[in-house]
Amino acid sequence: MGMNKDRKREIASEYKQRKTTGGVYKITNTANGRYMLKAEVDLQSFQNRFNFSMRMGSCLHPKMQRDFNEYGAEAFSLEFLAETEKKEDESAMGFRDRLKRLEEDWAEKFDREKAY
Repeated sequence: MGMNKDRKREIASEYKQRKTTGGVYKITNTANGRYMLKAEVDLQSFQNRFNFSMRMGSCLHPKMQRDFNEYGAEAFSLEFLAETEKKEDESAMGFRDRLKRLEEDWAEKFDREKAY
């Protein structure tokens, strides 16, 4: 049967109107203390990607690949350090810029020598 066109439009509209929550995350290698710190426009989507890649035994970032091969998925943990919603009148580029500044602020709090 499939979905009718009105229902598809309604679902698409709801998706576009949902609040976008971005922020800064940190993936830590609990075996050696190395970490990756990044800003992300959609933290929920990133959480889903992280969980999926860990279940599949695949590494999310090439810089972490060697440690991932050595220690396995179970050595990596994800934490959200800061979360912020995209403002209604904010452009996508403006939101990314704001997140990048937030990432830079957080980077100052950690030992850069241990960063991937």
